[in-house]
Amino acid sequence: MNKRTTALKIVCALMVLAMIPVFAACSALEVEETTATTKPEVTSLTPQPASVNETVAYFNRVMDAVKTGKPAVSPSISKDVSNVACDNDKLKAAIPTLKDLMLKTDAKGSAYGEDATDTFPVKGQAWSSRISGADVRYASCLVDGDYYQIIIRFKDEPEARALKGVIGNAFDIVDIETVKQEFKKAQAYMTVGDISLLYTGCLIKCTVERATDHVTSVTYIKNVDVKTSVTGVGTLEKMGTVPVSFRYNCTSTYTLDWTDPAAAQ
Repeated sequence: MNKRTTALKIVCALMVLAMIPVFAACSALEVEETTATTKPEVTSLTPQPASVNETVAYFNRVMDAVKTGKPAVSPSISKDVSNVACDNDKLKAAIPTLKDLMLKTDAKGSAYGEDATDTFPVKGQAWSSRISGADVRYASCLVDGDYYQIIIRFKDEPEARALKGVIGNAFDIVDIETVKQEFKKAQAYMTVGDISLLYTGCLIKCTVERATDHVTSVTYIKNVDVKTSVTGVGTLEKMGTVPVSFRYNCTSTYTLDWTDPAAAQ
C-alpha cells in the first residue's frame, strides 16, 4: 500500500466521522419534531359501549347530563315537505306552507349555566332520553379520535305521541291535537279530516367527548309520512274532499359548549 492510498483512506474515514454529528443532529431533530406533534392518547372516561343495550344506556346517561350540566345550547333547525300527492293542483302547491303548522320545533337557545329544560330535547322535561336497546332498530358507538360517534336508528312508529312510546321519549313531538288546532286557523277555507302520521327512518347522531363524557353535538332526524283529507269551504267549496299525503322532514342540530365563560377570564 503506497502513501497516497493510505492518505486517501484516512481522509475518507475522517469524512465519515465528520458526518456522524450531522446524522445524529438530523435524527434528534426528527425525534423532537415527532415529539412536538404527537398528541397524548385520550383516556375515555367511559369504556366504549360494545352492544346495542350498552350504547343506548350510555346515550341516555350523557344526554340527561346536558340538563344537569347546563352547557350553552345553540340549535339549528331545518324543515322540508316532499313527496306531495294530491289531486288538486292549487292545494298541492299550498302544501309546503303547511310545514310551519305541522310539528313545530322551538329554535330557542340558552347560555352556559342557564336552565336547558326548554331549549334541549326532550323539552319541558328534566331528562333527555328514556329509551332502551329493545326500542331501537340499531345503535352503534364508534371511536373517532377524541370523540365517540353514536348513531341510533329507530323503528317505524305510527301515531307517535309526546312522552309516550319510543319516539316520544327521545324526540320533541307536538301532540296531534295541537296540530289539528293549527289547521283550524284555515277553517274559513277548508276543513281537515283525520290525520294519520307514520314516523319512519328516524335517527339520532350524537358526538361525545371521550375524556369528559360531554355531548358536543347531537342531530335529530325526523321523517313523518302524513295522510289526511281536505274539504273545501266557502270559495273553495267546489274543490270537494281531496285526499292529501306528503313526507315531512325536520332535522334539528344542537351544538353544545361546555366552556364556562367565567373560568376563561
